[in-house]
Order: sequence, then C-alpha cells, then structure tokens
Amino acid sequence: MNRTRSRSSRHQGRGSLGGLALLGALLAGCETYFVDPYPPDISTLPRERVMKVRDTPVVYGLIFDLHIPNAAECTRVKGQLTATLRAALLPPGREGMELSVHDLSPGCVQPSQRTYPYTRYAEQHAAAVARFGQGRFKPVLLYFNNVELTLPPSLREDFINLQNGGGNSPQVWALTTQEVLSNIRFTQSALWTYSSDPRLTAKLEELARAQLPFIQHEQPPAGGFALFTSQELSWVREFKGCTYATGLSGMNFVYGPQTLTVNAAYPPRYQVTVPTQEPVPRNQKLEPVTIRFALEACREHCERFFSTSEGELLSWNATPRCLLSGSL
Repeated sequence: MNRTRSRSSRHQGRGSLGGLALLGALLAGCETYFVDPYPPDISTLPRERVMKVRDTPVVYGLIFDLHIPNAAECTRVKGQLTATLRAALLPPGREGMELSVHDLSPGCVQPSQRTYPYTRYAEQHAAAVARFGQGRFKPVLLYFNNVELTLPPSLREDFINLQNGGGNSPQVWALTTQEVLSNIRFTQSALWTYSSDPRLTAKLEELARAQLPFIQHEQPPAGGFALFTSQELSWVREFKGCTYATGLSGMNFVYGPQTLTVNAAYPPRYQVTVPTQEPVPRNQKLEPVTIRFALEACREHCERFFSTSEGELLSWNATPRCLLSGSL
C-alpha cells in the first residue's frame, strides 16, 4: 500500500482556506519550488473480487418408452434403471431434484402414436426454478426406448422442440436403439443392448461422472460488496477511483476519479456484473472471473497540495485523478 505522510505533526494547525488561496496566488506568480508542509496523507488501496465457478443443482427426470411383454420384467427393468441412474446423477450429499417419471408406454406396451407431456414438464421445471432460481440449473432428461423402430413423427417433433426451447431447454440423454437414433439427435446417446445386460447403463453413468454436476459462475449478492473494511472505515475520509474494471459499478456512489467523502454510517458499496451463462458440463473449461481495481484514499489534509512525480503541485481533493498511481 503506497502512502504519504505529513512532514510535521498531525497535531499542528492546518492553515486557513484563505491561506491556501494566497498560496495558490503566490505559486501562480513565481517559479519558486514549494512543498506543502502539511501534504495530504494518501494511500493506494488495491481491490480484488473473484467470482468463482460453482457446481449447480442436478435436476433430472426419467422418460420410459419401453416395450417388454412380461409385466414382471417390465417392473424390474424400470426399477433397475431408476435406481442406477439415481445413484449416478444424484448421490448422497449432492444438491438437486428428481422430477416425476414420464412413462410414454404404460405397462411397457408401446403404442404406435405417442407424444411428450410438455405441460407436465413445464410445471415441474417451474417448481425447480422456485427452489433453485431461474437460470441456476440445466435439466437432464433420460429417455429409454428398446424398440427397433424410428420415433413417430409427433414424438420426434416433441423431442426436437424440447431440446431447442431456449433458456429453459433441457439436455436429453437417450439409451435407445440405432433405429431411433437414425432420425433424431439427442444431446447424448448410448445404444440399448438387452435388458439384463449388467453394463446396459455404463455409458450414461460415465457421462454423469464426467459432466455432472454442471458448473456456472457464481452470481454476486444483490446487496453487492463493501468497498472498505471496517478498519479502513475508521480512517478513510475521502477517496477516488483510480482504475476501472469491466462490470464494476458503485451502488450508492458514482465510481470514478472524482473525490468522494466517506460517510461511515452509510459506507460505500459496489457491485460487479458477471456475464450470464447457462450451466455447462464440468469437463468444459470455465475460469473464475476476477475483478481488479484500485482506490486512492485520504486520511487527513485532503484539501492540501500534493507534489506529483511530474513536478505538479495539486490540491488533492480538487483534482479529479489519482496522484500516486495515475487514474482512469
């Protein structure tokens, strides 16, 4: 922290404003080098705020579209898929939410015409928003289909619209046959082998381990951040902003090179803006956002004259720039 101090005791008199005016007139009229005996006591205060990358809640749902003639096998397979994927996507201790199951083929009897119940999904999505916040999660829907037929046009169109729905759109991961995959693209897919295959869900489990939970930049609190520590507030009388960072703004003051007086009862607070980005898989590179800026703070004699490194003699709080380290 750079700082200047008075050359004489702080307990000595400061001199009147009239004296300062006379001093300015004398300086304007002669070239004699002058050093203010009571220069402003100023310091450079660096600031840094890091917006970290954080895990987001895992919100997922299962979509069954199976055809299994044996009722007991139907129940077993759906139970096995539910338990295995629940353990992979939402293990104990992980924040998240399991949406209600959508069964497009009740009883594992697949009808020829099927549609996706988007209204039910929208209701569950709204419940997740109420719990975690808008834009703070990216749903994953897992679709299971073991029939070697292409999707009916209505269901195919529903899945396309679901995945292309903008900010509310989920990722859809499919465990299905090559015939289904021949005329539609899912976010992630794996081939269905046979219902008793112990590695039937292995690829989906690997995807879950690699990509979940999705990550996102943390968002700043609505109330912003304190510009000064409590200790600094005990001595800072006035301050200026010396450097600017993208996304930085004052909340109860205008950040800039002009001099501002500190009111300890209503201390200054600032806010940073982080670009809004939907959650992305954790194996994508996402770096923390670091906001750095600097202040020049004055302890006393703030109205007095400061000799700059360029040989200027300037009244500190009347000069709209930082004098120790340059300005905006």
